[in-house]
Formats: sequence, C-alpha cells, structure tokens
Amino acid sequence: MKMGRAVSSKSDQVNYLKNRIRLLSYVINALDNETADPEDLNHILGMIGDLELKIRRFRDDWAEDKRRNHT
Repeated sequence: MKMGRAVSSKSDQVNYLKNRIRLLSYVINALDNETADPEDLNHILGMIGDLELKIRRFRDDWAEDKRRNHT
C-alpha cells in the first residue's frame, strides 16, 4: 500500500496506521542526542498530529459502518 493513496477499507486503514506508526518509530529512533534540535521535535509533533487526525477519522468511519450494519 502506498502512503499517499486514499484508504477506505478497514483492512487498508489498519495497515495505514501500522505503516505510519512504524515510520514515526523510525524517525524517533533516528534522532541523535547530539544533533537533535527543536525543529526535529516539531516534525515529530506534526507527524503525531496527522496520525491523530487519521485515527479519529477511521474511528468515525468504523462507528458509522457499525451503525449502518445494525439498522
């Protein structure tokens, strides 16, 4: 799955989240305690914010799907 592609199925959404968390982990592990600066932390905060938005959107999608399937 490509990172820029729209994700609509629950399976694709779960894979998207796993990939983004893996990427976030890679970025954090790549930080060097000698050269890391506030901009690095701002970048990580941006990644976390983007991830939070996706998680909320997927949660809402799943809740909507659950409502539709139970009515």
